[in-house]
Amino acid sequence: MSITEIGIPIDLSKGTCDNTIYKDGKLQLVELQKSDTGKIVYASSGSWQSGMIQIADKIKSFEKVVKNTIVNGTSSTFKIYTQSSVDGVEWTPYVEVGTDGSIQSQTNTYARIKIQLFSSPTENLSFTVDEFNDDRYDNAYLNTSQDYLEMKRKYTIDYVADPTWSEDGQLYRTTIDKSIWKKVDSLSSVQS
Repeated sequence: MSITEIGIPIDLSKGTCDNTIYKDGKLQLVELQKSDTGKIVYASSGSWQSGMIQIADKIKSFEKVVKNTIVNGTSSTFKIYTQSSVDGVEWTPYVEVGTDGSIQSQTNTYARIKIQLFSSPTENLSFTVDEFNDDRYDNAYLNTSQDYLEMKRKYTIDYVADPTWSEDGQLYRTTIDKSIWKKVDSLSSVQS
């Protein structure tokens, strides 16, 4: 008679993700954006939690967590935790697995695994929010020439010389309808 240990497979595509995503067969931090040079910026941290795993008669199989890791981009550290439950309702606190992958939480009928991922701080990167080089902002109150955005400060208005002015020089007058003047009440950032 021989005894074969049967491992308990953990499906990373199922579970609860917080700032993480299962992509291309791997669990990774979510991508926030790309820099002007194309470098991906990831969330600073995130976690994944498995659903409830029934251990039952597989207690011998649930002694270690075997991990296969690939570090890409700025992700540099991770931690794996386990917790257990007798009834699937009340759970022990999460306990980090040992450096050799050995499970430190007590063995019960049910278990859950939690993986936390952390990214390394990124160096200074450049991000272009808008180049202002299309006609989206082209109106009578904004100047978008030379690929930048500014409020127009100079307006061309037709003035008429006032013939009744008797002092030195000349006086020019015009009537302005106050409804044509606009003001900016607030500026806000719109993220897409």
